[in-house]
Order: sequence, then C-alpha cells, then structure tokens
Amino acid sequence: MVNEELAKKFDTFAHIHEIRNAKNDFFRVRSYNKVAEILRNLPKDISEYVNLEEEHMKEKIPGIGDAIEHKIVEFLKVGKISELEDLKKEIPQGLLDMLEIKDLGPKKAKKFYEELGIDTLEKLKKGLLDGSIENLKGMGKKSVEKILENLEHLEEYSKRTPLGVIFQDLMDIKSLMLEHKKTIRVDIAGSARRAKETIGDIDLLVSCAEKDRSEVLEFFEKQDFLKQVEASGDTKITARLHSGVQIDLRVVNDDEFGAAMQYFTGSKNHNVILRTIAKRLNFKINEYGIFKIEDEKEIKVGGKEEKDIYEILEMQYIPPEIRQGNKEIDLALDNEIPELVKVEDIKGELHCHSTYSDGQNSIEEMASKAMDLGYEYIVITDHSPNLAVANGLDKKALKDKKNEILEVSKKLDFPILFGTEVDILADGSIDYDDKTLSEFDFVIASIHVGLENNPQERIMSAIQHPYVNMIGHPTTRLIGKRKGNELDWKEIFKACKKYNTFLEINAQPLRLDTPYQQVYEGIHEYGLKFAITTDAHNTSGLELMKMGVNYARRGWVKKEDVLNAMSYKDFVKAIKK
Repeated sequence: MVNEELAKKFDTFAHIHEIRNAKNDFFRVRSYNKVAEILRNLPKDISEYVNLEEEHMKEKIPGIGDAIEHKIVEFLKVGKISELEDLKKEIPQGLLDMLEIKDLGPKKAKKFYEELGIDTLEKLKKGLLDGSIENLKGMGKKSVEKILENLEHLEEYSKRTPLGVIFQDLMDIKSLMLEHKKTIRVDIAGSARRAKETIGDIDLLVSCAEKDRSEVLEFFEKQDFLKQVEASGDTKITARLHSGVQIDLRVVNDDEFGAAMQYFTGSKNHNVILRTIAKRLNFKINEYGIFKIEDEKEIKVGGKEEKDIYEILEMQYIPPEIRQGNKEIDLALDNEIPELVKVEDIKGELHCHSTYSDGQNSIEEMASKAMDLGYEYIVITDHSPNLAVANGLDKKALKDKKNEILEVSKKLDFPILFGTEVDILADGSIDYDDKTLSEFDFVIASIHVGLENNPQERIMSAIQHPYVNMIGHPTTRLIGKRKGNELDWKEIFKACKKYNTFLEINAQPLRLDTPYQQVYEGIHEYGLKFAITTDAHNTSGLELMKMGVNYARRGWVKKEDVLNAMSYKDFVKAIKK
C-alpha cells in the first residue's frame, strides 16, 4: 500500500540530484528514476518483500541493489529516509514543488531561483504573470504560457488524486475488509465508483450486525494502510492513507447497505433529480432506505439492495459510472439504458510491452498472464527506435522478436500477434519504413516527443497511413500533471471511420486517454469502435484492464463498441485496412 509514497521519495532523490547537477549526478538520477518506476509497477506491496526484523529483502527485486534496499528498509521502519532528509536541506522546498509542473525541468527551476530568487509556487506564478521570467535568456512568450497553463492545471488538481493511481489500493482495502468474519458486505462508493478521473476522498461502506460495529471499526483502525486516524465515532471513522488521501469508513446495517451505496455514490446532480422524482411519487430517499409517505408516516419499503431504489421508482437500474445527472434518469424511466461493457467481455490485450523494449517481463510471461486472465489473444507492441529512452527496436531486434513470438505462440498454443508502438514524428511520418511496417500484425501510432508540435496534423496523417491500425493515447494528457492537447475530434472521428483506424482508451493511471466525453461522441455520433488497453509494461500491469473498462463505461461504452471484445477471428478481420 506504500509503493506510491515510497516511489515519490525516489522521485525526490532524482529531482534533487538533477538540480544540484554535480559530477556523476546524471547516473544517480537515472538510477533513482528507475527505482521509482520499479516500485510503482510491483504486483504486491513493498512490505511483503522485506523482512523488517532482519532488515533485508526476503525476496530480491530486479533492479534493487543493496544501497536502495537499505533506504527502503529504513523508510518502512521509521517513515523517512535520513539521507533524503539531509539532501532536502540543500535546496529550497519550493524548487521541488516546481518540478511537479509538467515540462518545467530542474534546469529551469534552478535558473529561476538563481536569477530571480523564485523559490515558491506563488513567486513562480507572479514571475510568469509580470513578465520577469519571459525576459530571461532562453525563455519566451510561448514557454511562459505553457508553464503557466501547467501550473494552473496542477493547482486545479492539487487537492485531488488520479483514480488510476489509487485504484489497486482501493481493491486491496476492500478485499482486506471482506476478510473480517463480522463484515457482511464491503464496497467503495463516491466518485471512485463512478470512475471519475480524480477523487477528493474515498467512501468505504461496510455492513455488519449492529452488535459487531465496534469490532469492525477497531479492525479498520488498526490497519497498516492508514497513516493516521483523524476522527472516530460509533458508525464512522475518518482517516488518512499514507498517500495523504482521506478515507471515510461508514458502518451500516445490512438492510441499509443498498440505500447507503446509492446515496454515497452520487453524483450530487443525479441524486437531486432522483429525490425530486421520489417526492413527486410520495416517496422519501435517504442513506437508510426508501420510504413510502402515507398519512404523514414513513414506511420503509426498500434499501437492502441498491436496485430497490430504482425499481420502486419504476425505472431501470442505472450503472454508477453514468450517474452524472444528465439524461440517464430519463432513459431509465423509458427502460433504454444499454448494457455496458464488462471486464469479462474483453477477449484480448492490444497494447503492451516486453523486455524487447522497456517492459519488465518476457513475451512468454506476458502471454501466460493474458491466458490466466481468460483472453483469447495478445498483441506485443514494443517501441520503435525514435523513443530511445524506451529502448526502441531496430530491425535486427525486430527479427529476433518475431521469431520468439512464433516460438512462444506455438509452445503455448495461444495467438500472440507481432505488434509495435511507433512514434508519429514531427513531420507526420512514422518511425519505420513501409516495408518494415508491412511485416507487423498490428501497428499503434503515438506521439511521444514534441507533444505540442502540430498534434492534429500528425494524428490525421497517421490515421490515413495504410499500415497504422490504432492511435495511442491521442491527447497525450497526464492527469494532474499535463492537460493534454486540444484536438479537432470531428475531423479525427471522420478520418478514423474512413480509413478503418481505431482509437484507444488507455488505462494507464495518469492517462485514461481517449477522454470519456470524446469516446461517447465517437461511438454515438460516428459509429466508431474503441480499443480498451492497459499499455502494460509488466504482467501485473495487464490487470489495469478493470480500470480501463470502468472508465470506458463512463462513456456509455457497450461490448459491441470495443475492438478487443471481439473474438480472435473477428478481431483479425476487423483490423484489415
């Protein structure tokens, strides 16, 4: 549960060494960045790899050496790393805060500090607005505008957490609470259940017998995933996770659980409309149930199950992801809510990486995991040469990879497709020649470099390319860090339809890209299909499909709207250009 918090510590190590820019710091920076990436991608909590009594790793993690191991053990024992605390004294905290702003690197932060004395976010914003930063050598109006935009984006999301970052933690917390013998039902409510991109806090609901409440509350209060308990009552605990996110546990009677789930899931607009309808029909809804009003008396008529609320109001059950207070209630009254896509509908993974580029697992390990997940096929899409930081494949490596795919596919008796994720270059061309591209089964084209350099023209060019099957993470957004490009979606949708090119819904925690609003428009106005992918770089990353599916449901996505919900045979037919 502390993997993300610990990864941020190593991010800070890297940032400080970047700012110091001392001899040999370049190699330290790369090392710390790699450690942070490893920690974020671990399939289990870091504490499960460590024997704290003997102060060493009980299970070695590739890429974690003795020096890093010592720092991890120290953090798990005392909650801090002494070497990092000493390093932080060498530079103002404000410089580290600035590095949270996308595209403002350590060199610029150091420059602003040394030349203008900027050592806080407040001073940075002032310098961006009053022209002093724009007048520095090497800066200009466009650079200032972009930094300001990303700073404002950071401010907007500073009190919220990307759902994808905390998604697995939520699943782990839910599973742990279910293990207690006195709990009956456990679930996550609130904006997390509605698959909103970011959450302000976590609503956790547990049902049990009234006599068992104190025991359940005490069990929760003692869990290691809590950093501190801020308030504790007879039915509720407010606490903080190690990440700083607030979590509210509410314990209810089991015959109230459905009503509580509906009430605390929201959205606010959805619930206001629902309660207006209920009042018109002489019903009252609250977190304890739904009540019939007769002769000024309230008679409870439902609430054990969430569907009770909707059925009693003579409407179809509304999936939580689409409870936005728009048109979903009118459609539910007419019984016209479609059946949305489910995780079990997914038949294959179309975007993942192996050790051939920047992945952590072999082709066989990735394919075996896909089989464990019940898939019918997988596409291995390692990077092209332009993305050097991701060890993009040259032609020799491609030949070796293709041969290995054939061997592993035969060994496992499982379809493994030869794919690639190619860069869309600045001029709109693709980072392999046509002869090389023709050898792939599936080609994803993405922008990774020069993100703001004519993205619309580059994407449109890639859509029309005869060998490109899909556009990856089209806006290039990073939730809470980078806003992403604004695109002319109508033109993109029309071109995708014409050239049989697909768009992905990338389930990576900070991406969730294509945004759900555009997914809805592409499906309902242009008849497009989307692919839900994980962009996994290890086997555990393939489990992000649940996050991707939940987010796709927010865009009213049905099974028939999803490219990789097709059988292997139908998928191969569908991607022909």
